[in-house]
Amino acid sequence: MHPNLFGSRSKEAADLDQSPPRLSAESRSNVWLSRLFVFSFSFFLYIRLSEILPSKFSVGIKPTSPFNLTHVLLSIPSAERVRDWSEYYTNTSHLAGEGWQQAKWTQSKWKEFGVPNVEIASYDANLPAPRAENQRLALLRGSKVIYEAPLVDNTNATFTPAYFGFSSNANITAGFVYCNFGSEEDFDEIARHNISVVGKIGIFKLGNASPTLRDNGLEIFRGIQLSNAEKAGLIGVVLYTDPQNDGTITEANGYRPFPRGIGRPLTAIERGGFGNSEDYHDGLLPKIPAMPMSAIDATEIIKSLNGIGPSARQIGGRWLGGGMYVHDVGYHIGPSPEHLTINLVNNVPIVPSQSHNVIGTIPGQIADEVVIIGNHRDAWGPGAGDPVSGSAALNEVVRSYGKAYQHGWRPLRTIVFASFEGEEFAQIGSLLWIKDHLEWLRASAVAYLNVVVAASGPIFHAKASPLLYRSVLNATAQVQSPTTPGQSILDIWGGSIDPAGGGDAVRFQGLPCVSTVDIGFSPGIGDPVFPYHTGFDNFAWMERFGDPGWKHHVASAKLMNLIAAYLIESPVINMSAHDYSTAMQGWLEIMCEHADCSPEVDLTELKAAVERLARAAGLFDGYAETLRADETSWRATAQRLVRRADPRTEAIRGINKVYIALERKFYYEGGMDGYNSLHHVLFAPAAWHNVAFPMPGLDKSLRSGDWENAKKWRDVLIDKIENATRLLENHVEQVGYHTL
Repeated sequence: MHPNLFGSRSKEAADLDQSPPRLSAESRSNVWLSRLFVFSFSFFLYIRLSEILPSKFSVGIKPTSPFNLTHVLLSIPSAERVRDWSEYYTNTSHLAGEGWQQAKWTQSKWKEFGVPNVEIASYDANLPAPRAENQRLALLRGSKVIYEAPLVDNTNATFTPAYFGFSSNANITAGFVYCNFGSEEDFDEIARHNISVVGKIGIFKLGNASPTLRDNGLEIFRGIQLSNAEKAGLIGVVLYTDPQNDGTITEANGYRPFPRGIGRPLTAIERGGFGNSEDYHDGLLPKIPAMPMSAIDATEIIKSLNGIGPSARQIGGRWLGGGMYVHDVGYHIGPSPEHLTINLVNNVPIVPSQSHNVIGTIPGQIADEVVIIGNHRDAWGPGAGDPVSGSAALNEVVRSYGKAYQHGWRPLRTIVFASFEGEEFAQIGSLLWIKDHLEWLRASAVAYLNVVVAASGPIFHAKASPLLYRSVLNATAQVQSPTTPGQSILDIWGGSIDPAGGGDAVRFQGLPCVSTVDIGFSPGIGDPVFPYHTGFDNFAWMERFGDPGWKHHVASAKLMNLIAAYLIESPVINMSAHDYSTAMQGWLEIMCEHADCSPEVDLTELKAAVERLARAAGLFDGYAETLRADETSWRATAQRLVRRADPRTEAIRGINKVYIALERKFYYEGGMDGYNSLHHVLFAPAAWHNVAFPMPGLDKSLRSGDWENAKKWRDVLIDKIENATRLLENHVEQVGYHTL
């Protein structure tokens, strides 16, 4: 049986009985993503054309009883229900630490849906407690205030004020400089113009969740921006979202801002986090303060630098594209003259609090093989897109499986549903739950299925471990496109799967090394602008512009339903080891096509290790296929699997243990460079909206020319890949399987 999944319960829960020339990093990133798409699409074609798939691909889930599970999973999710769930979750502030009432409501709903075991797992955590009166951003001329930023971006002041989670507290007054996106290249450009930033406050553009920036290789995570700022000698940073992020959908091009139109309000303030309570206790948080502001605020501050220092137009390249020229902003670097300063006050106490995770369980006939389906509830504002669209979709997943359970269906494998609180603070809710169940997860978790943003636009994305590629392709082939009648999501999307990551999936892949997938729909270029992490990401925006008709919410729920069933209901787990080796070969090919590979670091042995893995994986998958082959006895096989031990049952159980263990072989005790709490050597942390290079230790070292570190990571990868190969080879040898 699975262990107690519900952690250290809060007092409230206990009382209620709640159990050529080198490209820039950004340009190389853009090229890499283009090559990844080509590789992924080729990989998809390989799967579609392979001989083993016609009987396995794009088929319904075979039931363990006459009850039609697939019909339930595709028919239950409804637009009316997801709209109701969205309206509830967005109605009140639900920043991490504020989630007790929503946790109780979610628990009640899941019980109402028919899930037999639903508890609240509460964990103690130190969390920020922001208050608007403790924050300040003011532009000063001498001692006179010439502009005071309101630091509120929507009329409902009950939601989170403008601040960054776990930013350093400070009260500083200093001169300032405009630093574009605050990348290493940007600071190099500033230095080339002999401008010192030491002791000053930097003004940065934010670079998150923008399809325009992504297509131009300009995306950058706020944590990297702050790290670059510290290295450069800045004493504080103020960040804003420039209209540049929105491409052509700007007021300058005639688009009205929400609520009158699809553009971004210039008063919107994008929040975010820099760490969690564990980073706080370990002294790993940024040392300098950071504050978000709106584009309107930025207009007043950056405009005061007009004519001082070189301008973005004079510099050219990656400095071009700013969208506030219509507001007389010249985008000059500065620095500000001595009499012109910024007063930045960030005073957010870190206080004892709790994270409340809702955990629901449907026990499987096989208790020690578990599929987990999750999302996070906490948000920076109303959070209609991030994360409430995922929360609403998850509720429909739970409702679907609850309905099946009420009809007498019982899953072959155990299903765990998880509504986590604290993802916006470096996934603290899921991290504490994972640590509480670490050994059980390592032994039993087949996969973690995640959804952060189920709906904020029409473009489908999937991020997954290669072991789960087929589950994603199978599901997307069966669910109809929300926008194109007569075609599946797969038909429209094309099958390009990004490296694993996204939200709480980062912790599942990074600590117990569980196979993960994250899916959802987001805007493309020219779509209504998603007001990510702002007070405008609200119910009205979602209903009018983000997902009119709530069709993408419903599609995401159906996809999660089918991905889960594909993994839950087959006696032999529907995974492919060979897909992993094929993905690795593609990653190495792309890495070297970037001109990142160097004679200084010989990758011959690494490539040979991947080839050996491919041979072992092909043989192992072939053996697994022989056990899948007898379709007529599927139901009897499922019954034997849980009732008695016989040679076929033992063979299937053995195969499944190897598939579960394969991902664990990529665990590296030392952790990743810059992320020592994350241990998967193949995947770096990445938000739902961006893509991190696979094999990050090697890739980053090659790109930076750090040959010794590259050799270290090459050797680590060889060791881990060889461990995976031996796992597969030893099992095939043990059972005596061989091909003619």
